[in-house]
Amino acid sequence: MTNASQRITSEERQNRILDMLSRKGEVVVSELSTEFGVSAVTIRTDLTELEHEGKLKRIHGGAVPARELVVPSLPTRIRRNVRAKDAIGKAAAELVHDGETILVGSGSTTLAFIRSLDKKRDISIISDEPAAHTYIQQHLPNATPISTGGILGRGFHLYGPYLSASLVGTHVDKVFLGADGFERRLGFLAERQVTADAKKEFMKHASKVIILMDATKVGASRLFVPFAQPGNVDLVIMDTDPSDVVAEAARVDGGRARVVEVVRQTAGL
Repeated sequence: MTNASQRITSEERQNRILDMLSRKGEVVVSELSTEFGVSAVTIRTDLTELEHEGKLKRIHGGAVPARELVVPSLPTRIRRNVRAKDAIGKAAAELVHDGETILVGSGSTTLAFIRSLDKKRDISIISDEPAAHTYIQQHLPNATPISTGGILGRGFHLYGPYLSASLVGTHVDKVFLGADGFERRLGFLAERQVTADAKKEFMKHASKVIILMDATKVGASRLFVPFAQPGNVDLVIMDTDPSDVVAEAARVDGGRARVVEVVRQTAGL
């Protein structure tokens, strides 16, 4: 938190807000108010000025990048680490059979997985990610998108009690979940509590839990919320597992999770 005695100009504060926005993808008024030690009114004024300059887009309670679509058909985050995510998605797609119903959680890697399902026939995909439904409707004519209930969050995914209620009586063979981070002591992590809760709910409704995660997520534990230990999942598909951190944690946690490294396998390492 910024010390109250450390006065900064509004220009400096606004530049730091833009830097935070570029790193996080969204900013929240209450968090910015605490971070800079100023009132919510001051932060809203900053955001309004930045919006007038075309540098961001105001949303309820905060702001997103100016070029961010309200409900993008495919979020810009999927363009990061594209090669790794595509390899993970293709490997995961091999586990899906024609005629199957699967659960797919929100996230950029799970969106890459959905893109790899174009050869499947008569599948149904239950997801809490509106961008996934849009992509399926536009590009996967042989797949049926099924939306969970829930509150539409600023991260463009559904969450809350309506999500849980919509899954009552649902059970499938496989659930595919992304992870925002992994830390040896904490396990698989989500960036927000509501996201972690949604992932936990999904896990209750499937026989097999499959995590899709690229190597950059290992060790990314700052401010993240645990949703699963390696002992709670069946398979982890990664591009590579740095220093075998995930595999070792799985062994220590009872050995249930198996780690598949698709890029390392492809490279013959």
